[in-house]
Amino acid sequence: MLARLVFTLLCALVCILFYVIGFWRRKAGEAAFAAARAATDEKERERYCRLSVLAGNRNACRMFFFSHTDIYENHQPLKPYSFRGMKVTFYGYYYPARHEKLLSNRQRMFCHALFRFKDGEIHGVRFFKSCMEAQHLEEENLHVMFMPCSSREKYIRRFRRLDEYISTHCPQMTSGLNDVVITGTRESLHKMKGGKKRILKRNYSITGDVEGKNIVIVDDVMTTGQSVSEYKKEIERHGGRVTAAIFYGKTVEVPPLFLLRMHVLYIQVKCLLKTRKRSEERRVGKECRSRWSPYH
Repeated sequence: MLARLVFTLLCALVCILFYVIGFWRRKAGEAAFAAARAATDEKERERYCRLSVLAGNRNACRMFFFSHTDIYENHQPLKPYSFRGMKVTFYGYYYPARHEKLLSNRQRMFCHALFRFKDGEIHGVRFFKSCMEAQHLEEENLHVMFMPCSSREKYIRRFRRLDEYISTHCPQMTSGLNDVVITGTRESLHKMKGGKKRILKRNYSITGDVEGKNIVIVDDVMTTGQSVSEYKKEIERHGGRVTAAIFYGKTVEVPPLFLLRMHVLYIQVKCLLKTRKRSEERRVGKECRSRWSPYH
C-alpha cells in the first residue's frame, strides 16, 4: 500500500515537473519570438527566431521558413522552369496576407507592390521586362495575352498599362488585351476554397485571332497553376501555341513545422560544433605561442 502511494506521488511529481518545464518553455519561446519581431538587425532577428523555434513556437517556425524560402522552394525568382509544356518565370515570392506580421520589410514591400499591380496602381513594366529577359525568348512574333480576371473592370484596370507599354515600346511584340471578352463575373480565385480540387468557372471567351501565334501569358500570382493550365488549353483550342508564362509572384507553401524544427536543430548543433572547434584551435594556438616564446 505504501509503495503504491509513493509511486503515485512520484508520477504526480513528474507530471507537475513536465508541466512547469513546458510552461516556461512556451514563455521563453514567446519572448524570443517577440524579440525576433522587434529586431532591426537581420542576424539578431535570425538568432532569436532560431531560439524561439527550438522552444516550440509555431509562428517562429513560419518566420524561419519565410526568411529562408529559397532553401525550401523548388523554384527561384527569375529562374525559368518547365511547367506543363510552358516555360514559366516569376518575379518574386508571394506570401499570403495572413502571414504579413512574420515577414521582413523587404518581403512586405514586395507583396504590397504585387497588390498594387493587381489593382492597376502600378504598371508592372519592371516585372515584365525582368521576366522576359530571364526567359531568353526570341522576341520577334511574340503575342502577349493576359490572364482573364473575375470581372472585365479588373481585367482592364490590371493590364491596361502593360498593354500600352507593349504597344508603344515593343514593336517586335503584339498585345492581346482585346483578344479576350469577359462575360459576367465570378469569384476571385484566391478566395475560392478547395486548392487543387476547386472547380474553375469560366467567365471569358477568346474572340481574337490567335491561330499560329507564339503566345506568352501574363498573370499576377501563380499558386497551383490550375488556372493558367486551363487558359493554355483554351488558347491552344483556338490554334495558338503557348510557349511561356510569366507571373509577378508565386505563392509559397509552408512545409510541415516539425521539418523546420529539425532543420533549425541541425543548424544549432552545427554552429555549436563549429564554435567548439574554433575555441579548441585558439587554445592550441595560445599553447604553441607560449611554448615557443623567447621568454619561455
